[in-house]
Amino acid sequence: MKKYCLLGLVALVVLALPLAAYAEEEAAKYNFASAQGAKELRVPPGETTEGTVYFYNIDGNRITHITLAVSQAPSGWGVTIEPPISETEVLVSGMPVMVEENLYIEPGELFTEEPEAVPDGMVSVKVPGRGYALGKAARVLITVPQSAALGTTGEIVVSAEASWLGQSGSAAVKQARDFDFTVTVVSASTEYTETIVGANGGAGDASSGGVKWWPAIVGGAILIPIIGWRRKRKMK
Repeated sequence: MKKYCLLGLVALVVLALPLAAYAEEEAAKYNFASAQGAKELRVPPGETTEGTVYFYNIDGNRITHITLAVSQAPSGWGVTIEPPISETEVLVSGMPVMVEENLYIEPGELFTEEPEAVPDGMVSVKVPGRGYALGKAARVLITVPQSAALGTTGEIVVSAEASWLGQSGSAAVKQARDFDFTVTVVSASTEYTETIVGANGGAGDASSGGVKWWPAIVGGAILIPIIGWRRKRKMK
């Protein structure tokens, strides 16, 4: 009888282990919160512009591991992401695990006012309607070729994948989203010019006084009084 009782107790313990692990996973809160900087960027030919994506974690109780990749870019354009992907050593329930990622976001708190002291490697992120959070920034560096024509527009898409580790140390949950940037190639000069290119074979530059019909107006304004003066002399 004791033998059967002991076997029953062992069976209950074995069954309880997966249930405990399941209950722990059920209590996990995963948070993939982000905010994007300017989506419309401008850059002269041969130069580099920068887009920014911010990540924070105020509604989760697990570390969010984030991997970034360029999924779309015009041919010949250079796009890099900082920080680059690297390996991070993580202890999961005491077991060492290596995770390939660009950055990770630990759970943090929500502030009603913008924090005055921001730790190194962190940034203050404004959470609309809620306050401020401490997070991390990913920089998207976009370089256009010197040969890029003015007015050219390029679409850049950066894909982000967030993952959360389970009891075994592997990713138990994943979530993905994209961040779009529109980049326009503009002149490096800050001088303003406005030129009308007409279909009648002429071009008028409003900034340099090159409008063709302006001398005709001035000449007409001078001739009208002269003609009137001559008529008065004849009448006398």
